[in-house]
Amino acid sequence: MARPPAARIQRVQPPATLAAGEKARQLARQGHDVIDLGQSSPHHVTPRHIIDAGIRALNEGLTNISSSRGLPELRRAMAGKLTVHNDRKVDPDGDILVTPGSKMGLYDAINAYIERGDEVLVIEPTWVSFSQQVEMAEGIPVAVPLSEEEEYYIDYEQLKEYVTPQTRMIVINNPNNPTGPVEEDLLVLCDETYEYFLYDSNQHLTIANLDGMAERTLTSYTFTKAYSMSGWRLGCIVAQSALLEPLLKIQEQTASFVSPFVQMAGVAALQGPQDHLVQWREDCNELRIRCADRLYQVPGVHCPLPEGATFLFPRFSADMTSAELAELLVEREGVVVTPGAGFGESGEGHFRIALMRSPADRVLEGVERIARVLESL
Repeated sequence: MARPPAARIQRVQPPATLAAGEKARQLARQGHDVIDLGQSSPHHVTPRHIIDAGIRALNEGLTNISSSRGLPELRRAMAGKLTVHNDRKVDPDGDILVTPGSKMGLYDAINAYIERGDEVLVIEPTWVSFSQQVEMAEGIPVAVPLSEEEEYYIDYEQLKEYVTPQTRMIVINNPNNPTGPVEEDLLVLCDETYEYFLYDSNQHLTIANLDGMAERTLTSYTFTKAYSMSGWRLGCIVAQSALLEPLLKIQEQTASFVSPFVQMAGVAALQGPQDHLVQWREDCNELRIRCADRLYQVPGVHCPLPEGATFLFPRFSADMTSAELAELLVEREGVVVTPGAGFGESGEGHFRIALMRSPADRVLEGVERIARVLESL
């Protein structure tokens, strides 16, 4: 007899990005010429020196149980990176929690502080799992939609309109040009996944460095984008030690720890050559300009040039939903994108193009195929 899952699980929808990625893999296995512009993970192989460090750690026997907080070597390396790149000094012994991927760290942070009925402000368009993770904690995600015409900037006055006595946390991506809600007693969960991917004169600002924010901010970092380590599952949450303790309790009872050989690969990532980052950012910068220019030539399409991250988020005027458009692109041209509705209601009427998911020539070809379909509607 079928057993119904818990009610909170029934409310959770699968991530739109994972669905897009699975669609691409299925079509490729069937022999179709598929261009995957769906998921955000880079197409690059992990840099060789990182792989070598992981293999070396395996050969040295780092395959057994490890600290739930993370290896001291990785926590010290992360603290060093934060000092140099983020102008932030933290205690590696208490202010860093190593997690099996940033998604798990974000889940831990939400579940550590959100209870049934707590409201969490979610800035839209948003990463596909934020609202779902709030639902799994039996909290209430409250969408704060940003205006495309105002280039997705937010300010404190706008946020205040959504704060109620039940609001406990705000979740933001940075880069996303946010300002910290200092005057409200809210926790801030900040995802800094794309900190290295900023363009033109833009520079990364770590939210926890703003006045009054260190004691209320949990910051998520990942090795997936900057080091192409999505399959290694390595991330961390950085916050003052008192804020991290509830997350540590969750990790101790769930994932337990991150594989130590994976963590040693992370040490090599942080302390080894960073030349690839410059090249990847330059490649992505060129793609965002060329792809946006091509899409702007399509009647009814508006494609603002992003200041950071590795995506385009065009708006289209065709009389169909973003899911219907995504399906049409697959059927006609074999191009996989992510429907805008997967990033919240305010994302409807848009679709997302991941600029690093495929090699540059395939991305350009994919955008040309997308343009052909849109021009035919």
